[in-house]
Amino acid sequence: MRPIEDAVLVAFRKYQKEILPLYPDIPYKIEITANLDNNLKRGLLSVKAPYYISFLTKEDRGSLLNAGYIMEELSLYLASKGIGTFYQGMCRIVGEQDDLKEVLVMAAGYPRHYLYRDEEAAKRMAAGSVSAFKEEPTPEIMTILKAALLAPSSMNSQPWRFVVYRNRIHVFMQKTDVGIPMFERMHYMDIGIALNHMMIAAEELWVEAELSESDNISNQSFKRNTYITSLLLK
Repeated sequence: MRPIEDAVLVAFRKYQKEILPLYPDIPYKIEITANLDNNLKRGLLSVKAPYYISFLTKEDRGSLLNAGYIMEELSLYLASKGIGTFYQGMCRIVGEQDDLKEVLVMAAGYPRHYLYRDEEAAKRMAAGSVSAFKEEPTPEIMTILKAALLAPSSMNSQPWRFVVYRNRIHVFMQKTDVGIPMFERMHYMDIGIALNHMMIAAEELWVEAELSESDNISNQSFKRNTYITSLLLK
């Protein structure tokens, strides 16, 4: 529960303004709320933390994808500064502002024990379980796919599905069978998180990648999955 240094908070605010969103034209706000005295009313299923970062936007598909994409980049940035984060399921901190709803909250603070865990400790499905390989992928595509597979998701649901070619990956979201809108909203944010992992991996590999929707796939209807976008290596 110790405070984060002012210099780190200033750098964080500067960094958040420089992030390139998945959909730049969609409005959003990011609010940081301190809870150093632990008197904040947080809502259900929330963890105790000295800070909460709230993402406010609309509740449509693009806005929710944006939320996961941007918040995960902020989470990774904070990790590079030694600060741990934890996504909050039903937590509400600031509510609504300027017709924007609080769709995602992330707790943040210095870790008590450790910041990173071994990759093997992350219970993730294997690539073959969530991917259909149509061609032999390049090593770069496999690295990008692996980065997506390691993404966190709500209740570790891992709703992403991939169709993999030599130099591109089509990204799908598994449809929910329970008929609860909240789950679908969370899954869109989960996909946004995975997309951020993919783009950061491409950047780390020094390859040029773009995310864009394929009209040929968008116009098709799929029984068990919803098409989201495609990553293409140029």
